[in-house]
Amino acid sequence: MTKIRTYFASAIAVALTVSLGASASVAADGASPLSGLPGGAGNPVIMVKIDNVGPARPHTNISKADMVYVEQVEGGLTRIAALYNSSFPSKVGPVRSARISDLEILEQFDNPGFAYSGANKALLPKIAKKPLVRLGPSLNGAKYSRDSSRRIPHNLMLDLSSTVKKAKGLGAVKDIGLTFAEAAPAGGKATTTFKAQWPASSVSGKWNGSGWAIALDNKAQKDKGTGKAVVAQTVVVQLVTQTVSGYGDKFGGKTPLVKTVGAGKAFILRDGQRYDAEWSRPSGASGTSYTVNGAALPFDIGQVWVLLVPNDSKGKYSFK
Repeated sequence: MTKIRTYFASAIAVALTVSLGASASVAADGASPLSGLPGGAGNPVIMVKIDNVGPARPHTNISKADMVYVEQVEGGLTRIAALYNSSFPSKVGPVRSARISDLEILEQFDNPGFAYSGANKALLPKIAKKPLVRLGPSLNGAKYSRDSSRRIPHNLMLDLSSTVKKAKGLGAVKDIGLTFAEAAPAGGKATTTFKAQWPASSVSGKWNGSGWAIALDNKAQKDKGTGKAVVAQTVVVQLVTQTVSGYGDKFGGKTPLVKTVGAGKAFILRDGQRYDAEWSRPSGASGTSYTVNGAALPFDIGQVWVLLVPNDSKGKYSFK
């Protein structure tokens, strides 16, 4: 299938490259190194922690994120760590609290912003020592409000646009080594659906001819901000080591430590195809490479979902 998209002038080089079916690193030509979308280069990257239980849905402007991580938290549930770089909406959420696993994801960036509602008291000093810009409530110009149509704690919304304009010390996003191409590489296996499962949560999707329509806990998602279905261009099912951290929630639940530094298996889904790949991230400061037979596998241009699935019996995944 031939896809036609309109690019800003800053991304013309990307468009010319991918129209020929070649992959390209995008950091130097105006596009986001997280999604390949135009307008991200030179902007900061902001991680927003987003609630992911039924009362928090539908999410607001999650579709505007360049990259969406899903990670396990206490009780087998999951939280979302949404990375914004090419677009900063005026309303994002619902925002929830930070976890130790977020910090390892953020280490690959230079002075990123981190928006969260709070954290375990023992974790707060660790966050404060990291080279990031804290954007919790009342910090560094962050602007929050409550959505009166929802109940606390599932209704905290962030004005990300105003926050980015006011925040001090944010660094420009750097190239983390991903490649993007509109033309799908050879060697994929035809796939129409996928499902990733944690003990008390799931993310699934169906190929709709132009992207992966996302479902959370078996319910198709419509973005409250855009009014449209949540659709990812690339989905990564990344098998990771998960241990118990020294942190927990107020109910006594133990917080998992999801390791994104290391190596393992990954399954890349794009253009109705599945690619059995390997992932590698040798250090916190480096990005993650995704390869097939040693060659980088290009992602499609557009939003990327990375599903961090435990590589033991707690994590399950399937494709059809």
